[in-house]
Amino acid sequence: MACQVRKEQYILPSRSHPIEDSTQGSSLNTEETQDVELSIHPLPTQHGTIIRIQPPIKPSNSQLDHVPCDIVLVIDVSGSMQMPAPGKMSGDDGGVSEEHFGLSILDMVKHAARTILSTLNEGDRLGIVTFSREAVVIQKLLSMTPKNKKLAESNIEKMRPDSMTNLWHGIQQGINLFEGEENTGRVPAVMILTDGQPNYMAPGQGYIPKMRSTWESLPASLFTFGFGYDIRSGLLKSIAELGGGNYAFIPDAGMIGTVFVHAVAHLQTTYATKCRLEVVIPKRIHYEPTASKSIDQRYDEEWDCRKVTINLGNLQYGQSRDIYLEINRESLEPAEDNSTLVEANLTYSQMRAAEFYVPASKDLRKTSTVLSEPEIAYHQSRWMLCNFLSSFFPLRKDEEYETRTEINPKRCQPALGLLLNAIPARQYDDEFNKSLMEDLSGQISLALSSEDYFSKWGFHYFLSLCNAHSSQLCNSFKDPGPLMYNRNAFFIKCRDALDKAFDTIPPPTPSCPSMATTGHINMARLNSSITPCFAGSCKVLLADGQKVPVWTLHRGSFVRTPLGSRRVVSVLKTMVRGASLCGIAGLLVTPWHPIRIEGMQGGWSFPVDYLLESEEPRAEEYTGAIYSILLERDESPEAHAIEVGGVWAVTLGHGILRGKDSRSHPFLGDYGRVAVAIAMLHPDEDGVALSGGVRRDGDGLVCGFAEYGLPEVMEQRLA
Repeated sequence: MACQVRKEQYILPSRSHPIEDSTQGSSLNTEETQDVELSIHPLPTQHGTIIRIQPPIKPSNSQLDHVPCDIVLVIDVSGSMQMPAPGKMSGDDGGVSEEHFGLSILDMVKHAARTILSTLNEGDRLGIVTFSREAVVIQKLLSMTPKNKKLAESNIEKMRPDSMTNLWHGIQQGINLFEGEENTGRVPAVMILTDGQPNYMAPGQGYIPKMRSTWESLPASLFTFGFGYDIRSGLLKSIAELGGGNYAFIPDAGMIGTVFVHAVAHLQTTYATKCRLEVVIPKRIHYEPTASKSIDQRYDEEWDCRKVTINLGNLQYGQSRDIYLEINRESLEPAEDNSTLVEANLTYSQMRAAEFYVPASKDLRKTSTVLSEPEIAYHQSRWMLCNFLSSFFPLRKDEEYETRTEINPKRCQPALGLLLNAIPARQYDDEFNKSLMEDLSGQISLALSSEDYFSKWGFHYFLSLCNAHSSQLCNSFKDPGPLMYNRNAFFIKCRDALDKAFDTIPPPTPSCPSMATTGHINMARLNSSITPCFAGSCKVLLADGQKVPVWTLHRGSFVRTPLGSRRVVSVLKTMVRGASLCGIAGLLVTPWHPIRIEGMQGGWSFPVDYLLESEEPRAEEYTGAIYSILLERDESPEAHAIEVGGVWAVTLGHGILRGKDSRSHPFLGDYGRVAVAIAMLHPDEDGVALSGGVRRDGDGLVCGFAEYGLPEVMEQRLA
């Protein structure tokens, strides 16, 4: 072949230089001696090949809490950031209502910034830029010593809404903070959040052409976050792609926590940056590059070969990147020597000046592979899903994804039906392939069922979901498909530390108290993934006066309610690890499970309220099974409660869908919807259904129960 790969070999990648903190004289050893594995897997059908990049599962240094980071927050402080940040609630009629906590969008962003700050240490640095009519550097990159963390917290608190949205200046100032700060051994990242569309001093030639002409190479990855529905999401995705980062859609306040938590956890588990994959294929072989289209892919041709270069951005420990190429089988025959040889070349950095290079090659006729049939089907299906999603956002000449706010459901549904019938994942029952089918039959189908749904949230959601699947990253706890990524212990540890910080840091002072529709604010309520439950060991009062552990309940059991004896219809069981429960009397319950204590004023309230107001209740860390109960249907909400540990606890399907009653919930209170959702989990003969948490719709609203995953990777966050 004329297109020869480079033959020189670099040393094994190593971050052997300690990161020194100039203010403290301390250092952090981040030495890495493990190499990435690059392999090519021609498929037995000869219709394609999968190129796999597999980083090490965890850092060599077992004492490393997280990979050190240089993070610059670029935050929109335009006038619209002072608007209330509602939590969305879906009604039984399919509509959406809003629950206000008196918090502005900027209040929530500040809380997310403080969450990031709380998990950084002296090995990390943080910079802050705000932008409105112009961008202002609030804080240069500073090592997060105790003293500097206090300064950073003060700087975050001082942010105030202003006027216009000069996104370009914000990007400039954020990137400029890395001048002279490259190759420090830390993961460099600019995190840009905006709630609207740029309306001041936008580059005339377009953002992407301007960025290409301004920076030959970017010193940091760019990550974009769009809050709400009035965003230019096509532009945000293009900026992230050019910057080797990711784009995420945040529909409402309930998703800010999980999106930021996962984004920072990805940074803190980074193995390598500036990753590029070059694939060289003989010209005689007809192939289709099936990775989702990106503005930073390049195609070149020589006289006897073709090359495609894909910018992969960052690689995370433990998470493979799998590129599928579809090949015309007939073009493999007849074949001369080496005329069916595919070469792959991976280059990457480990946050230092050195660039590392890993080559691989494989004859496409040699179809032996270690990949199983379900695994092959999964990656083929993932490619088909990404191609389908990307068909809704064509790339414009200025390299911005076109914002399409109108669709014809009658045309889209048949196309979706064809995909559902053709996708290989439908033939397999493993959790990976099932997760893709859930994405397609769930939120994707819902978004395409209505022009209103698509124009409001579907388009923004498609861009974000496509990014998650093409980059193989878990971007929230919401969607079944992306939950299959980043399931290793190192990522889970970093994610859970951020999650705990978001839930426990004192909530911000509301900027919009007059808009509040609920009183007490607990940030965990804006960052939950499972339905309210109680521990299985708690004693429940039966109709005959006996008290037995909750876990012994089954279909046909009779329990005592405030209105007398009622029959158990279903039992919802969820496994948790290290969960924070509230202990009140003999009850161990999730913080937001409505309860009522006899003899106390106020009626129904939340356990967390008692925890804050009294010294007797306690918070406990719990690992094991927690339960929710569905009783027989009754029109009276009072017939949907059971006595557990001497405390009345609400059960599912109580009928209160909206209003200020603590029990109100448009899904958990809807008997019919809950019954159907439990039935979809296939309860056993005793009526016990195993759940993996809640499912959310495109607005981030609880709309069902997720199927249970593997115990060792199911990490739950409680309501």
